[in-house]
Parts: sequence; C-alpha cells; structure tokens
Amino acid sequence: MNTDLHGEAKPKFQAVRNAFAQGFDSGREAGARLCVIQGGEPVVDLWSGHTDRDRSLPWSEDTLVCCFSISKAITATCLLMAVDDGILELDTSIAHYWPEFASSGKERTTLRHVLSHQAGLPGFHEPVQKALYYEWQGVTTALAEEAPWWAPGSGHGYHARTFGFLLGEILRRATGQSISEWLRNRITSPRHIDFHFQLDADQQARCADMIPAKVKPGDQSGWSPAMRRMAKDFLDRSTPTGAAFQNPAMGPGYMNKADFREALMPALNGHGHARSVAEFFAAIPELISAELLAEATRTQSVGPDRVLKSTTRFGLGYMLYEDESPIGWPGCFGHAGAGGSIAFLDPATQTAFAFTMNQMQEGVVTGGTTALACIQALQSCL
Repeated sequence: MNTDLHGEAKPKFQAVRNAFAQGFDSGREAGARLCVIQGGEPVVDLWSGHTDRDRSLPWSEDTLVCCFSISKAITATCLLMAVDDGILELDTSIAHYWPEFASSGKERTTLRHVLSHQAGLPGFHEPVQKALYYEWQGVTTALAEEAPWWAPGSGHGYHARTFGFLLGEILRRATGQSISEWLRNRITSPRHIDFHFQLDADQQARCADMIPAKVKPGDQSGWSPAMRRMAKDFLDRSTPTGAAFQNPAMGPGYMNKADFREALMPALNGHGHARSVAEFFAAIPELISAELLAEATRTQSVGPDRVLKSTTRFGLGYMLYEDESPIGWPGCFGHAGAGGSIAFLDPATQTAFAFTMNQMQEGVVTGGTTALACIQALQSCL
C-alpha cells in the first residue's frame, strides 16, 4: 500500500485499515476520514488525502466536510431529546405546535409521520426559487401552505431537503430554539463534538471542498437498480422524486459556497468529520432514553420508497438495515449522506462507525465503495 495514512488503528482492526487505504490506492478517494468507536474507545481513527480538487491541500485532523444527509440523524436526535423532555409528543398533530401547518390536508400530520418520511411533503408542487431554501421563514411558510403528495401515513418517501425544515420548525415553535442552538447547547459543546450547522468564518476555513462525481452523460454502468429507477423521475418536477431533488436545482458547486455553509438546512448541510460523527452516534444511547430509542429504532416505515424508488426502512429519523439499502448490518441504525458518506451505531456491540469523504460517487444510496468495504472489514473484526 502506497497511501500515506494518518491516525491509528488497533491491531485487531488491520483489515479495516487496509480497506480504507485501498480506497486511496485505487484512486477512488481524494480525501477522507474513517472512525470506529467501540465501547466508548476509538479503535480506528484514520485520515488521508486532500481537501481540494487539485489535490494540493492536505487533509488534516480537524478538516470539516459536508456530511449531507447524515445531518438528518443528527437533527432527528435533537427532536427525540425534546420528546424525552416532554416538550414534544410523537403522535400529537404538528398543528398543536405550529398552527399554520393545519391546512391543505395536513391537519392530522404528526411528528412521527415526519420522522419516518410519511408526511407526504418531500417537495413543492409549484416551482420555487433556489433562494427560498436559504431563508428559513420563507421555506417553512411555504411548507405550512403546501398540500401533501400523498395522505400522511399512507406511504413513505424520502424527504430529502424538507425533512430538516419541518423538524427544525417544530422544535423552534415548541422551544424557541433553532436546531443549531439546541445541537450546540445540549450536545456538541458539552461533549466537545466537532459537528456544526451554520458555520462561521473560522469553521469554513477548515472545510474540504466536495468534488462531484465524474459521470459521462447517459452512463449508468455503476448505478444500482434503484438509482436507475429513480433517474426516470429525477428531473421531472411533477413527481415526488423530481420535487424532492430538483425543485429547485441548487446549481453546480453549491455545497462549496459560503452561503450554503452558513445557512441552516438541517437535512443536508451539517459539517463535521468522521471522528465527530462517530462520537455523536456513540453518544445517542446517553442522549435518548432506552424506551424511546427502542421505539426510534423500530421499523416505522418500510417498502417501496415513493422518492428513492428503492425499498427503504426507516425508524424515527434513522435509516435501518434493508438488503436494498444497507446501513451497517442487521440491527444497526444510522444514516447515509450523498456521494458515499455513512454513519451508524450497532447497539449490540456498542460500535459506532463513520466514514466521511469529499470525492462523491454517483449511483450510491447508502455508502460508497470504500465505505462499504470498510464496513465489511469491520464486521469481520467484531
């Protein structure tokens, strides 16, 4: 292996180290970090590569990267804490906390519906401008007025971008705090976890640039069957899939711009690194009561996903293992992020795993090639 790795891996986890290094030896990765925490102790914490497309700026121990939809699990955890505190209830109408939401067939929509992607609000029916997603009041007002694509509770479909706004506004209405404030005050600051929404200038200076996947037009050779099915509706904004991902289109390189990094989009723009994400997942059993965590990791929705066009399985804000969309192995819960990042916790072995990177891979639903190889290696070590 020629890759220059930084960090450490316990001897027992040499296979995981090798799988991580292979991602670089193959030329697949630009920069990445991998962390495994078992029983509260880091047993793997490795990083390598570069933070830029030209591969001239080295990845460091404090490099931050956009974790995309891993953010959903972070956000959901904040809401579940509020449920534990008695501030929110899973099966109370959202309109109880957010009166304007009681319109257009959403009167009985609950927090449980949103957390399990059953609310029917993956996107907007009418065209909206990109600027809307950068204005909290604007997008939440629009969501309160929007009609669901399906009757809440009658099916599920991935709420790719709206998930965070819906949950964030429910929390704000009930507590007066934003997701960013709750996360910082209740979780990350007390535990010194380096994960953030709404990055300041110093944090932005630590960010790696995300590098979009290199895909030839029309080439779906590396795509899963689910991605091929999803591609049929992806650009059609009259479908739930198109509305979720392309109304509006965010524009090339949006995730590397200052306005995106400093905005509050709790479903997709949390920034951290594999160590901080693994620390977060390892802490979840301490943040949420055993009874509620059991409910949160129980299947709430499963089957054909009306947005992703694959079979997905969700608990309350967490992705659960499903053969077509695997998160770790059976019994794990977590979340994947666009392009290949993934994080999860295996409660049985008290093992938290996180892989974050900046070279995005097209056609993946739960973890890229390197991440899945590391997961397979980890499972063999346990």
